[in-house]
Amino acid sequence: MDDAKFIARQPNVAVDKAVLFSMRNLPLLEQGTTYDPLATAENLWVNVKVYASGGENALHAHGGEDHAFVILQGKATFTFGDGRTSIVGQHEGVMIPKNVSYKFEADEAETLVMLRVGGGVRNVKGLDDLTPFGAPKDVTKQTGFADGSTKVGDDPRNGETAKKRIYAKGKFFAPS
Repeated sequence: MDDAKFIARQPNVAVDKAVLFSMRNLPLLEQGTTYDPLATAENLWVNVKVYASGGENALHAHGGEDHAFVILQGKATFTFGDGRTSIVGQHEGVMIPKNVSYKFEADEAETLVMLRVGGGVRNVKGLDDLTPFGAPKDVTKQTGFADGSTKVGDDPRNGETAKKRIYAKGKFFAPS
């Protein structure tokens, strides 16, 4: 599948009106991950993440946001900073308060598709400075690995995120 056909989505920005978004027909992957914005408001942002395998394999925490994952397809094993683990499957989710350390790994049997919802109280107003994922940069710069270093998307510790993206020919997420 030609990667050029899948240019990064832009978030539907909600400033003073409700916005609609869809997760239908997301391309699935043979390798790598996608992290696409769906909608962003000043204190709430919604994304969809697709993992061929692997996951966010290094323990990390988001200092500026509470967030939740809802599994739409596949399953993932979450490990938390206190040592607990939990397998989260389709139509289940996990809510992670700010500063709670976690990592997760997708089950290899099926592509993992997750809805990610984040929100936080911000010191910066407006939606002028967003990441390509639709999250405010003032929030994401507060994300760090367990060793105290700042978490960045292409760090090898991020597992699947650091790999080259290869789309699965003719395969899409198409919920009924």
